[in-house]
Amino acid sequence: QILLIKGITFGLSPFLFALGDDAFADFIGGIQFLPTTIMMVHLCPAGSEGASYAMFTTMSNSAYSLASAFSTLLLGVWDVSKDAMERGDLTGMVNLTALTTLIQVSGVLFVGLLPRTKEDLSNLHSDPMSGSKIGGFIFLFVTFVSVLYSLAVGLLNIVAPGWSGESR
Repeated sequence: QILLIKGITFGLSPFLFALGDDAFADFIGGIQFLPTTIMMVHLCPAGSEGASYAMFTTMSNSAYSLASAFSTLLLGVWDVSKDAMERGDLTGMVNLTALTTLIQVSGVLFVGLLPRTKEDLSNLHSDPMSGSKIGGFIFLFVTFVSVLYSLAVGLLNIVAPGWSGESR
């Protein structure tokens, strides 16, 4: 993304470069989603794999919506206004892109928390806290609040553009 902002596209048109960047990001996201989904399905009780997959997919989709809403709030951190772009000042755009990229890849820091073997996965399943009602409540609460927050930000962006201080 930063290369595109700086105009370094390795001889490709900016459109094709951006398209490849987006396709590559989606590909990596898909690769990350599959192993986590497989782990979640093994943790769920027998017979409820479909419901567990649906909940996990819902959580993933709500996280995507929440990320979009959160990124809207980050627009006010640096000057990424149309005026700054017209002046040729890309500092804010580069800084914002670097920050959001760091946030996106920060999930790598939690890879060590995943089970390493099938035995570790079985131990998680037999853990008395694996069926915790408190954990289930927290999961559902975070999911619903994320969806409601995303809806609120989306509606505010339609009804009152610029409400959070970003450029119009």
